[in-house]
Amino acid sequence: MFAKSLRALFVMGALSACGTEQSPDVPDLDGTEPLQSQESNVIVGSVNWVSSTTLTGTQATRAKAVGYLSIPAVGSRCTAWLVSSDVIITNNHCVGSASEAVGARASFNYIDGVASASRVWYSCATFIKTWAADDMTALRCTATNGQLPGVANGFLTVASANAATNASIYVVHQNCDYYTSSGCVPNKKLSPGVVKNANYSTTDLSYDADTLGGSSGSPVLSTASNQVVGLHHIGLGGNSQGRGTANTGVKATRVKARLAEIGL
Repeated sequence: MFAKSLRALFVMGALSACGTEQSPDVPDLDGTEPLQSQESNVIVGSVNWVSSTTLTGTQATRAKAVGYLSIPAVGSRCTAWLVSSDVIITNNHCVGSASEAVGARASFNYIDGVASASRVWYSCATFIKTWAADDMTALRCTATNGQLPGVANGFLTVASANAATNASIYVVHQNCDYYTSSGCVPNKKLSPGVVKNANYSTTDLSYDADTLGGSSGSPVLSTASNQVVGLHHIGLGGNSQGRGTANTGVKATRVKARLAEIGL
C-alpha cells in the first residue's frame, strides 16, 4: 500500500513543491501530446548545462552510458543509465511495471550532430524489478547488431558512500530548454552543480544542477570520483516555466542496496 501511494504522489505531482497535478515527465517525441505546463524537475537560476559533445576525458566516457529512454506504453520519455552490459536504471515513476516496459527502448547516441536516422536503439523492454519507495526501476536490454549496449557504451559504478553537503556533482541527462526554444531536441546534456543538502530526507540528497521533465532517471555523479552518488528523480519549487529551487535524487547507498538485490 505504501509503494502504491508513493507512486501515486509522483504521478500526481504531489511531491513537487508547486503542488499542482502534473505528469513528472514530458511526452515522447514520437507522441503528439503537448508539453505539460508545469514541471517537477527544474532549472535552478540560469541554465548552465552543456552538450555532451563538448566533454572530454572521464566525463565524456561516463556520459556515453546515459541514454534517452522512449516509453511508448505510457507515451513518455525519461533518461536511463547503464549499470552493466545489459541493465539500465531509471525511475519507478517512469516505468513502474512490466506492462509499462513493453516497447521501451534506449539510445545512447541521442546527441548533438547525430541525425535521427543514425541513432542506435536498443530494446530495453524486459522488466527486472521496481522499488517504488526509492523511485527506481531496472530493465534489461538486448543486443543491437550483435552488441549489448554496455559493451558499446560502457556502464556506471555506484559509489559505496553517500555524497557530502557542498560536494561537486554533475547530472547527465537527455533534455533541452523547451520553454525558451520550442521544438528543441532533447540531446544529451551535462549539468554541473553542488550538493545543497546531503540529508534532504532519509532517502534523498538535494542539489542545484539543472534538469527538466524528461531528465527523470538520470545519474548524479561525483565530480571527484565520477561514480554515481544519486538517482535523480524530482525537483522542488517548480513554476509554469520549469524553474525552481533545487532538484533531488535517491542516495547512493540506497541505490547500491537495491542493485545488490538483483545481483549487481
